[in-house]
Amino acid sequence: MKFLLIGGLGYIGQVLQQELDKKGHSFEVIDNDLLNLHNGNGHRPLDIVKAADRQKIGRFVKNSDVVVNLAAVVGDQACLVDTQLAIKINCHGVQNIVKLCNRYGKKLILSSTCSLYGATNGILTEKSPTFPVDFYGQTKHQQERYVLENAEDPCVLRFGTAYGWSPRMRFDLVVNMFTAKVFNRQEVTVFGGGQWRPFVHIRDISRGIIFAAEKKLKGIYNLCNENVKIQDMARKIALGRVLIHIDDLQSDPRNYRVANRKIVNKGFRFQWTLKKGIREMLEQLAASDSYQDPKFSNYKMMVLKNL
Repeated sequence: MKFLLIGGLGYIGQVLQQELDKKGHSFEVIDNDLLNLHNGNGHRPLDIVKAADRQKIGRFVKNSDVVVNLAAVVGDQACLVDTQLAIKINCHGVQNIVKLCNRYGKKLILSSTCSLYGATNGILTEKSPTFPVDFYGQTKHQQERYVLENAEDPCVLRFGTAYGWSPRMRFDLVVNMFTAKVFNRQEVTVFGGGQWRPFVHIRDISRGIIFAAEKKLKGIYNLCNENVKIQDMARKIALGRVLIHIDDLQSDPRNYRVANRKIVNKGFRFQWTLKKGIREMLEQLAASDSYQDPKFSNYKMMVLKNL
């Protein structure tokens, strides 16, 4: 099976490439390299393509079996640096992809987010109402709606809060950032802490994308493994090595627990836990650059791009 990874140069895309290699699938990668992530990655099958170049993107779509749309400005802070660009990529960009997939009869897998659920009590399923409370979530909500209403063969995967090691590492994700702080023996500050989050390792995200393609899944699937409170997640990482400071004056309004029964009932099995993923990151951090380098943050890279 041949995959086309649109926006495949980032945090998820580079791990997905590795997992596709393991499974023996072929793939091509196109990306606009918005955050200047290329950095000599030319040994991979990569083409830098402007998002508006519909003709060129169409040639790649036609030559594939499955199209995976990872293209997005990811994270609320990063989106707020340039809201018009975020709307252009997250909302308008997917419209061209849907039209091309329909034209050539290709399956479309859309990367979405559980942050669409906003702040809700109870265990949420794919049938639960969505009410995103941040700008990023709102753009992804519009993206989802367009795909589900217009694509002929769509599968929407709502990812939980991602974590884990990637060749394009991000330390602006809560588990990754806390792990880096613990590695450097720095105090961990938790804002609020009582909020629930559904966590999922980046390799399980990548495996889930491949699973959805191989099983020809259609519709919406939550892709998340463990529901854990932020403060409990911080304690799992700290292991008594550093102080944890709870800041009750500030709190992220997002709060949700998410069920994964739908994709598990299809046969998917998660392989990564927080404990396993944290251990992996602690091992990798010894050979990594400072986690505070701007290249590890979508928000910081967007700020530098807009200077």
